[in-house]
Amino acid sequence: MSSPRWTSDLATGNAAIDREHQELVEIIDQLKAAASGGDQKAQLSNALDRFRAHVLDHFPNEEREMEAKGYAGLAQHRLAHAALTESVCDLVAKDNDGQTVLYSEVDRLGQALYRHILLDDKPFATFLTKG
Repeated sequence: MSSPRWTSDLATGNAAIDREHQELVEIIDQLKAAASGGDQKAQLSNALDRFRAHVLDHFPNEEREMEAKGYAGLAQHRLAHAALTESVCDLVAKDNDGQTVLYSEVDRLGQALYRHILLDDKPFATFLTKG
């Protein structure tokens, strides 16, 4: 499975969350483009930093909303966020250490984000519409 561009199947129905997810998917696309090119280290580093900043902003926003709505899956969702955050931070650290961030690593990150939206975020969106 390759990480996709933004498509309607990723929409949760929550405009704020969807907007932030769209931004994350767009940055993954930029990361993949930079990782597939030969001499694009600066672009890759910039995109990694932007992705990390978005994740560190977006995940707490989601968690605050889940807590406010009494979402029973919050603890599990926090664990999923922590794993994704660790993956992003590992790639940033690797890049900062001067190591090459491979296209396959960026693609795995994109796939993890895609799975997270589909399997973790969409159930929360469904909870919001039923609540």
